[in-house]
Amino acid sequence: MPDISLTPEALQIAERMAAEDPANSGLALRLYLEGKGCDGFYYGVTFSAPLAEDITFSQGTLTLVIDKAALEFMDGSIVSWVDDDRGRGFLVENPQHKRFRGKFFKRKSWQDKLTSSSPESL
Repeated sequence: MPDISLTPEALQIAERMAAEDPANSGLALRLYLEGKGCDGFYYGVTFSAPLAEDITFSQGTLTLVIDKAALEFMDGSIVSWVDDDRGRGFLVENPQHKRFRGKFFKRKSWQDKLTSSSPESL
């Protein structure tokens, strides 16, 4: 089983999105990699149908999926929910892979801001 977790707030929001939005009904929460440029990979989160080759696991009432190639870079990740001046959405951070960035990270200062912020300020 992959070592990927959602914070309680991210799990609650994802479960609510799955239950309340008909477009997400019956879909899994997919973790994926996006792009490869100077900044490395960006992590992403979306709802989609599981594929036969996906690795599937559960958290709460959610089914999570990830493709095998992405797992190498996402194992050990923590998915949180952010709502601040960068935007609103899921943020994937993997402390084991410092060279890969979370979906909202644009520069190191964002990473510093997140690690020094209390949950109440997010």
